[in-house]
Order: sequence, then C-alpha cells, then structure tokens
Amino acid sequence: MIKVNIEKNNKDFQIIEKQEVLIRGIKPKWYSSQINFFYNSRTYQIKKKSFWSSSYNIFRGSKIIGVFNYKWKTGGYSLILNDSNKAYSLSQSNTGGMWRIEKLYTLLEDGTKPVLSINYSFKKWKENIEIEKIDLSNSRLDLIIYGLFIMRRMQVAESAAASPVYG
Repeated sequence: MIKVNIEKNNKDFQIIEKQEVLIRGIKPKWYSSQINFFYNSRTYQIKKKSFWSSSYNIFRGSKIIGVFNYKWKTGGYSLILNDSNKAYSLSQSNTGGMWRIEKLYTLLEDGTKPVLSINYSFKKWKENIEIEKIDLSNSRLDLIIYGLFIMRRMQVAESAAASPVYG
C-alpha cells in the first residue's frame, strides 16, 4: 500500500511505499494549483495554461509531456500523455456512509482499464490517502501524482457546487 503524507498546510507532500519516499512534491503558493514534484531524478511541474483556461500542462524539465483538459460534457478532467498517446480519466464512488467522508477514486486508462485506486477518507480533521496499484509499473509512478491532481480538481468542483451563493 502506498501512502500520501501531506505536511505544512497542504504545501509539501510525499508519496511513500514501505518507508521509502518515491515522490516528493511542493505547492509553491497556497492559492495556486501549480505543483512541482521530483521523481526518478527529474523535476516535473503541473501548471495552468493561462489565467482563464481550465487546462493544465505537464512539464518534465522545460518540455511539455502532457495536458489535463476539462471536458464540459462529462464535467471532469482527462489526462493525455504525449509519449504514450493514452487518455486517462478518474472515476469516483462513495464508500462511506451518509455521515462519513470516504471515497474511492479509480484512474482509468482509455476509460475502461483501471490503473490505480485512491482511497480517500477524512477522519479526526486529517486527510488519509492510500493508493493501491492495480496495473501500474514502477516506471510510471508519476501517474499517482496525476491521479491525485485530478482528484483535487474534482473535490474543488464539488465544494464550489455545494457552497451557497448570496447576493
């Protein structure tokens, strides 16, 4: 089981498996959705295309290696990686009861093949995120970050939809 350790007001995070840090990341600014992470001796960055855009670019060094696009019809993000020409999406299901926040997110390759699952729960004012590899090789662990990024975008959209609008 892979665990996600979140520190310093959701700014720093680590992906840990068997007490070994696989991926280390940081959010440079608290208000930004930009993410920098370090994996396999390389630096990656997820950055919004422009201020008004709902799409994000994925950089490895200074080269664009993929893109997150928002699909208005489905109301969710899809991930397209340039090196494999595969599309990834995230499905969501509630696993907790009515009063518990427990969700299962599954990263799907081409909409059908599960790659990894993310078990998310919120207990005692703390997030607990565990990841299970379904069909994920050790050379593609960056897909964990991409799945977590889409999960956060989904959570932000849900919280925005649930908040009342006054005025």
